[in-house]
Amino acid sequence: MEFKTVEALVSVGARYVGRAPAFDVEPGWWAEVEAITRHLDELLGVRTVVLRLVHADEAEIGRGGRAVYHVEALGEPRPGVLDETPLPDWDSIVAAQPLRSTWAEVGGPSRLIEWAQGVIGPHNAVQVKTWNLSCLIRFPGAWAKATSRFCSVDADIIDHLRRYDETLAPAVLATSREHRWSLLAHAPGTDCWEPDRPTVESVVSRWVAAQATLAAEVDDLDAPRLLPIDLPDAIAALIPRVALSDDEVSGLVKLVDRLPDIIGELESAGLPITLVHGDFHPGNWRSDGTQRVIVDWADTFVGHPAIDIRRLLDFLPEEKRQHALEVWSEAWRQELPGCDPVRALRPLSVLGPLTYALTYQRFLDNIEPDERIYHEDDPGICLRAALRMCQG
Repeated sequence: MEFKTVEALVSVGARYVGRAPAFDVEPGWWAEVEAITRHLDELLGVRTVVLRLVHADEAEIGRGGRAVYHVEALGEPRPGVLDETPLPDWDSIVAAQPLRSTWAEVGGPSRLIEWAQGVIGPHNAVQVKTWNLSCLIRFPGAWAKATSRFCSVDADIIDHLRRYDETLAPAVLATSREHRWSLLAHAPGTDCWEPDRPTVESVVSRWVAAQATLAAEVDDLDAPRLLPIDLPDAIAALIPRVALSDDEVSGLVKLVDRLPDIIGELESAGLPITLVHGDFHPGNWRSDGTQRVIVDWADTFVGHPAIDIRRLLDFLPEEKRQHALEVWSEAWRQELPGCDPVRALRPLSVLGPLTYALTYQRFLDNIEPDERIYHEDDPGICLRAALRMCQG
């Protein structure tokens, strides 16, 4: 298990009270904060919440190395445990930032916790994750989640989905669309990083059935739209904004010219535009051996459903991919007789990375500068992947 070295800049409200001694925690992912607050709660003698990442050394993007956080203490810390030397750049750290996530503001996690406790009662809250896309709080039997203004609201998407399949996602306990907050029932079991055949068959076939039905109401979904037909203009506009070599730019410009034909090949598969999960890997499935649900709906968008199977295949070991593909293809043929799902895979090997390049650029355009480190390289990585697939 990889570690990260944490430096916590602690405030009470917006008032700086000191720096905690550096400490190592696992896992190394910067967005994972449960171990951070557990350590600081004990050290400071008061409850704490992580507001945001202030700085991270780039040992490996997203994890490891030294990570500096702004941490809010929900009371006066125990004396003598913090370095109270004034921090020269503190005013800039707490200065208002128009793209700052609401939960990264002073009092932000506390407001989410109080809202959830107003629904389920005064249960203990544990902050599990916080970064530019979401803040996740665990309660006994429930999870509260806040999502960014440019992401989908989990509870809103799940409400649509559960009208057709109540078993495919956690139950919604409460929603605040104004704040983009979701309160969801806990999904029992474990994450399905190594799914068995029955799990793949259950999750994939039920999700395809839901997608086939939801295709009729895509105009009613409050989710970003990433349509294949829009890719030529969108990618042409993206290329000058990404750090690329001259050869890469030249190759991508030629690729843009070919996109109408590639999109035509995709459309010939006969699959509809519908709701796409967006991060359909098995780690976002939960199973207790009987019930199997899909979680983490904030990345959903309206687009081509083959993006989800490509995402799944990328995460499965090679020996399990053919089975998953057969389940997915047969499910679509059952829903839409006459379609040819496998025909979508070749064009999606190019169009999929292009779609994710636009997704990551949307992230970068809507998050504050300190947290862009999570995604800065992603648009270029995806554009290069599309170029390799096209040239391969």
